[in-house]
Amino acid sequence: MRSHSFPYIPAVTGRSPTRWVDTQAPVACRRCGEIWFHGDPALRMPCRACGARAGEPCRRRGGGNENVCGSRDQDAVRSGLLRPCDGLTWDGRHTKPLDLSASPIPGSLHCQSVRSGSPAGGIA
Repeated sequence: MRSHSFPYIPAVTGRSPTRWVDTQAPVACRRCGEIWFHGDPALRMPCRACGARAGEPCRRRGGGNENVCGSRDQDAVRSGLLRPCDGLTWDGRHTKPLDLSASPIPGSLHCQSVRSGSPAGGIA
């Protein structure tokens, strides 16, 4: 059996790039089409999973913070801020990623930074 050697490719380490979001901007579920004109209702309550305060996006260490944690969505449903998704989903969660920007949003009173590997201008 022949041995193969693969070239050394260093792992990319470091933090995910910073993106910016307006937490009060309209957001829509990609599954059922429901729209919230004053931002994601789940952001009105604190997140017990990652410790984010009410009004700020989730802050998972590995990034991907354009989506709220599952427990925050569940808490919002239990408190009546959010109803379960009518779309095809096994857990009743809405797919409502925040709209990302590459730089701070001028004129936004609710602009927050998030760490995400997703491109600015939306989730690919």
